[in-house]
Amino acid sequence: MRYLMMMAPLPAWAVIAQMVVPAPTPAPASQPTPEPVPSSAGVPLSFNDPVYANVKSGTSSITLPPDSARTDLSIIENSGDPTIVCKGSCSLTRVRIQSREGVRCISGNINLTWVYIAATGVEGDHADGVQCYGPGSTGTVTVKNSTFKMAGVTTAGYFSADYWRGSHVFENVLFEGGSFGLRIPPDGGSSVSLKDVYFVRGSFRYRPFLFDVVNGRRIDIVQWENVRWASWQGDRLVLGDLIPRP
Repeated sequence: MRYLMMMAPLPAWAVIAQMVVPAPTPAPASQPTPEPVPSSAGVPLSFNDPVYANVKSGTSSITLPPDSARTDLSIIENSGDPTIVCKGSCSLTRVRIQSREGVRCISGNINLTWVYIAATGVEGDHADGVQCYGPGSTGTVTVKNSTFKMAGVTTAGYFSADYWRGSHVFENVLFEGGSFGLRIPPDGGSSVSLKDVYFVRGSFRYRPFLFDVVNGRRIDIVQWENVRWASWQGDRLVLGDLIPRP
């Protein structure tokens, strides 16, 4: 005779022991906090920016002697020569230029603040927004809250070479167009500083900036802070990704 054997129910502790307890879900790896994108750039966004509401208009290039200053000035001309020449230390504030060649810095401490330079070069022009040229000259060029917009046959928004011995400081500056936005070879200065500087992506023929290396030497980059790409959405400038220090 076969007997049906009844199994006694497992005690509670045994049931718990047989339960499969899932492994704890690992916490997501911490991600680096992205660098915040500034909401806007403190630069003039066009030749008709409201900052130039009170400018006095002219149609001729000018040469400024040392220790000169010009404020609220607008010049539209097409000579192909530099529109403004600073022969020594000078200051330009709320100055806009529309020409084939913008400002020539010869020597001294030169301050450009709320300056808008739109340079359109033609064949045969060197065509810079600002060119520092004065072999052996010393001084510091400081550019703040300014825009360099290049078109046509142009070299750079800002160019310095040929044994200019000074320093270059940029803060809140926008570069758009040209073969280069900013170009300084090692014989173009002792140092360069960039803070809150923006380059319009896709607008340059070659590169947004070039600090040439010649015989193993390059200009000393003493500051590289919040240098970013930018792009246009209609008439609105949108700031983008950080650009790594070269």
